Amino acid sequence: MIVGAGRPEEPSCQSRSLATRSSTLRWLGGIVAGILIAQIFIQLPAQADEFDALAIYSEARPMNDRWQACAASYVRQRLQSRVPSDSLASTALRHCRHQEGRLRRFFVSRIGKRSAENVIAVLRQRYQEDLAAAINELRTRD
Repeated sequence: MIVGAGRPEEPSCQSRSLATRSSTLRWLGGIVAGILIAQIFIQLPAQADEFDALAIYSEARPMNDRWQACAASYVRQRLQSRVPSDSLASTALRHCRHQEGRLRRFFVSRIGKRSAENVIAVLRQRYQEDLAAAINELRTRD
């Protein structure tokens, strides 16, 4: 066997952990940005005791994580397909409408329907872009 031939080494646990943390921070930033953008769109003043984006994120995080896990699972099973990354990401998010719906209902209960729709729209767009980029990266590794 020729040394150096074959499959490249798998990334270490530490590098995978760093990638996970980086991804989590991007998702956190997306949710907080979406909530704040929604407040700007509807132009309602936010009282300090009425609205705390980080508190809302903390409560929403498990639902958001389930949405992400669903999309990732869908993509993982189809990563080797010839479907373009943008289409695959979009289909994965459509496949996970149930988890998205739970997150949407949570946001509606906390920030109202209009704001929730704006937040979900921002998150969906960001998640689709990030998921397509991840698909492209994973495909180039193989």
